[in-house]
Amino acid sequence: MNMDRKLVAVVAVAVLAVAAVGVWLMSSPQMAPSPTATSSATQTTATASQSATSTATSHPVLSGTVTGAGATFPLPQIQRWSTLFREYTGGKVVVNYQGVGSGAGQSKFLNREIDFAGSDIPLTPQNYEKLKGLVYQFPEIAGSIVVAYNVPEIAYSKTGKYLNLTAEVIAKIYMGEVKQWCDPQIKALNPALADKLPCRDIIAVHRSDGSGTTAYFTLWLAKAYKPWGDAVGWGLTVKWPVDQTGRGVGGQGNPGVASAVEKTEYSVGYIEYAYYALNKKKYDDIGGIAYIRNDNDGKWYLPLPEMVQMGLSAGLERYRQKYGAYPKPDEDWNAVIQELANPPRGYPLSALSFFIVWKDYSAAGYPDAAAKAQLVREFMRYVLTTGQQSVVEGYIALPQELAQIGLSAVSQIKP
Repeated sequence: MNMDRKLVAVVAVAVLAVAAVGVWLMSSPQMAPSPTATSSATQTTATASQSATSTATSHPVLSGTVTGAGATFPLPQIQRWSTLFREYTGGKVVVNYQGVGSGAGQSKFLNREIDFAGSDIPLTPQNYEKLKGLVYQFPEIAGSIVVAYNVPEIAYSKTGKYLNLTAEVIAKIYMGEVKQWCDPQIKALNPALADKLPCRDIIAVHRSDGSGTTAYFTLWLAKAYKPWGDAVGWGLTVKWPVDQTGRGVGGQGNPGVASAVEKTEYSVGYIEYAYYALNKKKYDDIGGIAYIRNDNDGKWYLPLPEMVQMGLSAGLERYRQKYGAYPKPDEDWNAVIQELANPPRGYPLSALSFFIVWKDYSAAGYPDAAAKAQLVREFMRYVLTTGQQSVVEGYIALPQELAQIGLSAVSQIKP
């Protein structure tokens, strides 16, 4: 009997020791990760979160389907959240989000075809006036836009180098003025690759649909290179001058642009970072992504998390200096994205992505308003809390003050 008691005591102590080590490992500060480590760390966090949520007790009330549509910029992240939220509810709630582009998402929401919209930019001024007082809009994730290229002769896997590109040169490519990869303006930015740049026509890939990614990209070009702003401007859609030369190609959504760049030699295109991260080795075997110069601080940046965070923080800081507090969730957020574009320092193509929801689903005409409102509330609350800890590579969790704005709106959704 005494021997049995001693054995039980030893086992108990061992179990407690293992648990303590686990807690220590989870809480210990870590060194800043390298780009490769960042990916692994993100995957580890997501896996741990999935494991925890899969064993969580099912939500006792929630069940049903909530539908959303819109931006493809956050699509991989929303898909992750949807999976985790379904596990959290014991499989009882399905979040069906379709990546159709920010413009189409806003239109579908306006027509009550979906329960919430995803949009990389806030409601356009025209849509905001139509829905003023009826909706909430708030950021749900941050990320970055990268300029990816397919030029086999200078592929990162061969040269160990990524191209340097500026807003001016990128704008001139899409204006049809810089026509070949061996153009002297590109060579001047890339002396180490100059002798390898081929004299092949540049195929400029862009979005064919109404796109928040396009809005951020063209807004940056308009602010950083005045001739672009004067000739083309910015928006969900623009008239691409390069199309008139026969060297422009349109793609549907971020997946369409990413695919076109992968499949088209000597092409260049703009996509959300996560789409590059999904196929990083393939991109680096055929080309890569560009270092972008921030013309305000004169430095070159890759879209590494810390560099994107720097650009995002600098843009938000500039907004606060001009306007004070952030907008309320039922106010116009367009001034915020104006200040995010071409920030004073950091990676210059950082971006926020937004959710748009109804204030009152009954007043908006939804027949199952009470159930629908509850599903939207709980999913959004999950996204803005637990979901910010399960971030896919290529995205950045929201600053707490922005997440809190969304949470204040979510808590007021009716009925």
